Amino acid sequence: MLKRIRCEDATMGMFVRGFEGKWLSHPFWKNHFLISSEEKLARVRTGQIAVIIDTSRGLDVAVPQGESAATKQMATKGRFGRADTTRAAELAQRCTGVVKTLFDDCRLGRTIDTAAILLMVDEISGELVHNMPAFLAVTRLKAKDEATYTHSVAVCALMISLAREMGVPPYEVRELGMAGLLHDIGKAIVSDDILHKPTPLTREEWAQIKRHPTFGYEMLSRTPGLPPVALDVCLHHHERLDGTGYPSSLIEADISRAVRMASVCDVYDAMTSIRSYKKGMSPLEAITAMDAVDGHFDRTILFRFMRNIGVYPAGKLVRLGGNRLAITLPPHPNGLGCVFRAFYSTTDTRFTRYEDIILAEHVSCDDAVAAEDPITWFHADWSTIGAAIMAGRRVDCNALFTRNLPPEIATAS
Repeated sequence: MLKRIRCEDATMGMFVRGFEGKWLSHPFWKNHFLISSEEKLARVRTGQIAVIIDTSRGLDVAVPQGESAATKQMATKGRFGRADTTRAAELAQRCTGVVKTLFDDCRLGRTIDTAAILLMVDEISGELVHNMPAFLAVTRLKAKDEATYTHSVAVCALMISLAREMGVPPYEVRELGMAGLLHDIGKAIVSDDILHKPTPLTREEWAQIKRHPTFGYEMLSRTPGLPPVALDVCLHHHERLDGTGYPSSLIEADISRAVRMASVCDVYDAMTSIRSYKKGMSPLEAITAMDAVDGHFDRTILFRFMRNIGVYPAGKLVRLGGNRLAITLPPHPNGLGCVFRAFYSTTDTRFTRYEDIILAEHVSCDDAVAAEDPITWFHADWSTIGAAIMAGRRVDCNALFTRNLPPEIATAS
């Protein structure tokens, strides 16, 4: 089984399958080797990049004494070590406690402690640099009485991570993290019986829920020193581009970039959350469902979110490395990363022999994945073409009409 670990968690006897980064960023001429000497171990640990190990050919990460079964299970299923999961769980629980206190203070009419919020945002931001997958994974597990608070922590982390993916300046990243943390603060004055109800809400209960953005905005408006983006996200994170959202039924032109980002992060975490009475969707199921909805999410931001978490719906056309078109395939059986089937050269404008690429094994491709519109390249029915490529069948070029290439010149794989 392949697993992603931090370089400092490497030990003697592990079998290295690769490194998370370009080949020049690590001090080895080859990616596959056994850590069989102290010298190799020292070089791996000082590499400053993540390591992919194969536990079927070498040792796994050691299990800390007294570790919980849930932590063991999560580390086994994820692409990170148990040490990552333990540390991430401790931080997530600590942050959840701070958010709970924040909500309690708001219920009592007390002033919001902005200093405590900024400290927590900075701590989450620092953790995401080295431990993002583990931190996001532990926030998916939400206890009934802490679900709202943990959700706020998760959206904060997702906002910070997405902002970095989009190249947002550091000071704005911090503000967006704060906005994510405070986006649901209005739920502080919504009844717990409604918030934690495991059955469908009544019309009256749903009307109460839909008022939480306004409640939150009013509370934040009375707090000095908060950035405007925090108030904007709090009030509008349930708006949709097609005008079907609430509370103001805004349309695309009136919805800020920050709100569009928050909408994606908020819905994704809600869909993937694991509750005592509800099995959360897998990341792939959630992303596929979100991608299939028209008019709700900003397509550009949603794709950047996919890039950030490394999850793409099957059948999506993308560009790899700047000069190849590829289609996403169903997840690889080993569960390690998204699989792309490259099939077309944009440089030579021709179909090529199929090549399946797993991001975890060709990690440098991750930074070069870009969305592509099938209409730009193919006049023919893309669903038919895509299905043939995904099934591994030869594409009939005589039935294709590409905008960039006459059919008689095209060459199938």
